[in-house]
Amino acid sequence: MQGRFSRAGAWLAALGALSLLAVLAMTPLIRYSKSWLVAEAPQPRADWIVVLGGESGERVIGAAELYHQGRAPFVFVSGEGDCLLIVKRLQMAGVPRGKIGYECQSRNTRQNAEFTRLALASHQPRRVTLVTSWFHSRRALETFRQAWPEVDWGMHIVYPGNDLYHSLAWYEAGAVLTEYLKILVYSVRYWTFK
Repeated sequence: MQGRFSRAGAWLAALGALSLLAVLAMTPLIRYSKSWLVAEAPQPRADWIVVLGGESGERVIGAAELYHQGRAPFVFVSGEGDCLLIVKRLQMAGVPRGKIGYECQSRNTRQNAEFTRLALASHQPRRVTLVTSWFHSRRALETFRQAWPEVDWGMHIVYPGNDLYHSLAWYEAGAVLTEYLKILVYSVRYWTFK
């Protein structure tokens, strides 16, 4: 009986130590995520606004604001899952249905870029502004630049708070940590990051 308790205690101590190490390793990744994951690329005018699926709240608001500011005459939605919901919410936000295009097949950021290129190539855009979440901005921008280098890609970043300063990375810690893994995969698989 004594051996079972000491073995269980050793396992619990090891588990506790591993948990502490994991927290210590994750803390700087989250703490500095706003420096490491954010890609700024402001663009005063564009031919299209491309809003990426995966989050249909802040991204819709960001795309609608750009449209109403006259920053681009058209909005394109890319991504399966919430694609048609984003289209509907853009209309609710006052973007005319005739000014919205979409593709609802892409399942990841790489496919967003490839399918957007296929859908918009006939329009021959020169400048396109992407709209996505702050933690997704670096990978999205690099992926679209690589997939369609002839286009000047801008970035409009959205946050769950008013701005990057007020947006707490801890609030989105799961998405932030997952983004680091996705960046690693993209850098190896697609040579997106040099």
